[in-house]
Amino acid sequence: MTETSGRETTPKGRQGSIWLRETKKSPSKPSLSREQIVQAAVRLLDEGGVRNLRMRQLATSLNSAPMSLYWHVPNKDDLLELAVDAVFPDPPSRTDAADWQDDIKSGAIGLFEVLLRHSWVIELMGGQPPVGPRALAHTSAIIEILERADFTPQQLDSALAAIYYYIVGAALSEASWQTMSNRRAENEEEWAARLGPYLDAAVQDHPKSLADYINRSATTSTQSRFREGLDCMISGLEGMRS
Repeated sequence: MTETSGRETTPKGRQGSIWLRETKKSPSKPSLSREQIVQAAVRLLDEGGVRNLRMRQLATSLNSAPMSLYWHVPNKDDLLELAVDAVFPDPPSRTDAADWQDDIKSGAIGLFEVLLRHSWVIELMGGQPPVGPRALAHTSAIIEILERADFTPQQLDSALAAIYYYIVGAALSEASWQTMSNRRAENEEEWAARLGPYLDAAVQDHPKSLADYINRSATTSTQSRFREGLDCMISGLEGMRS
């Protein structure tokens, strides 16, 4: 097996993405594999986010010396790239062209659930586009679904942007609610009720419909909000395609 070494650089001398570098053979009979290291990193990230991941702490969790990690993963930035790709969902199925909406919804829901379960991925995607093999396989499957549904190239580009922008934007919004609830140890309904006096004052400068929307949102589930918005977005894609 070959694994990426951090000593290689891009043609211009910059390290760049770990996926764009040459590979070199790992030492014979290594005590750790890159997969083991990445999975341990994912556990630490799930427990405390990006700030919780430190190479020394990671080595301790693997009962290894820090230097043993650096052959497989030369630095934390590379490790974060690998972790993002490791948790990316499997590509959605590609069924009959007539079922393209269901296939797109399946792929969108799968990625949305991953982003909520591993909310640190959203933060990392803001600094490094996901271009690992699992991420590319997911995007490739979405493109194939749209091609089978006879989207023109221009329509496909617009649809692809709408799909991923919606998924990531929705996950970012929902993750912020989850973080707030966890930090304050209260659910959305409790938070909305406590927000009441502020909303009463705010609607003096904004339509009352704003407060009504916030109150409705507090009484619906995360999955319901996402799926209803997804249905709306898919309907727009169908209108464009037609």
